[in-house]
Amino acid sequence: MNEVAFSRDGTRLATAGGDGTMRLWNTATGRPVGAPLRTGSGPDTGVQDVAFSPDGTLLAASCGDGTVWLWNLVTGRIVGPLHATSSFRYGVSAVAFSPDGKLLASADTDGTVGLWNPATGQLVGAPIQVSAQNGVVSVAFSPDGKWLASGDDGGTVRLWQASLFAHPYAALCTYVGPPTPQEWNQYASGEPQPRVCG
Repeated sequence: MNEVAFSRDGTRLATAGGDGTMRLWNTATGRPVGAPLRTGSGPDTGVQDVAFSPDGTLLAASCGDGTVWLWNLVTGRIVGPLHATSSFRYGVSAVAFSPDGKLLASADTDGTVGLWNPATGQLVGAPIQVSAQNGVVSVAFSPDGKWLASGDDGGTVRLWQASLFAHPYAALCTYVGPPTPQEWNQYASGEPQPRVCG
């Protein structure tokens, strides 16, 4: 087993294997719940991490081939894979849901952290380059969901405001104010300027 995770209510346990499969277990009976879940990732990549959404309806799995898989545990339908990296040379080492379940963070061994909308399977904003030298191996949200922590294999932990991912323009306006038309034309020529600072 590579990883285990409890659902928030403690009634289920997810176990992840190196062969790309996962099982759900009833913690009261010790019996498996349903058939094994298969990611479609090869046996040489395997599942690196698993996480339940706060309401227990979704299960996320990160894989060594650079994908994140999602299952709707109510319908049994698979959502994904989400391609967390631009190249399969890298793997996704960890995943974490925000406390409200509206965001899913992925830690990538290429040194980036991504934020996903689990309802749509789409990236929220652009991935943040955490480190140019080290892979990101862990991610965790603060209980209020305002902060995202990332840890890399070089031993560095960084804190990020989750709004930097979810609302990058608004966060930029908070820190530096609205760009002038000249600044916008210089750095974002040809793109319409969003009205987020007003």
